[in-house]
Amino acid sequence: MLPLQWNWKIMVNDIKSETLRELKESLETFLGDRLLRMILFGSIARGDYTGESDIDVAIIIRGLTRELKHQILDRVAEVELNHLMPVSALLLSEEEFNRLKKREHRIALDIEGEGIPL
Repeated sequence: MLPLQWNWKIMVNDIKSETLRELKESLETFLGDRLLRMILFGSIARGDYTGESDIDVAIIIRGLTRELKHQILDRVAEVELNHLMPVSALLLSEEEFNRLKKREHRIALDIEGEGIPL
């Protein structure tokens, strides 16, 4: 018999993988070529997540506006509800992300250093 923790990790991995797949498909369909990058970061990318961990994903978008942010966050919320999995989406324009990297801001360093492109 497999240990309970092992089964739990596989189940969580499946849910998180399916959540990320659906999120990526939804945003690719909605944004098209405005979606520049999606990067998984945080505890899941590092492999030190727990059952309470959310999915941290940086979404880099060309031509990001306030209205577009709201529309993207609506899609993120829909995916969260479909899978009952919290997603922490960091929405950044290409310029914002480059500025954060240039200033060596901690979040940009984490995304670049530990991030997994989706």
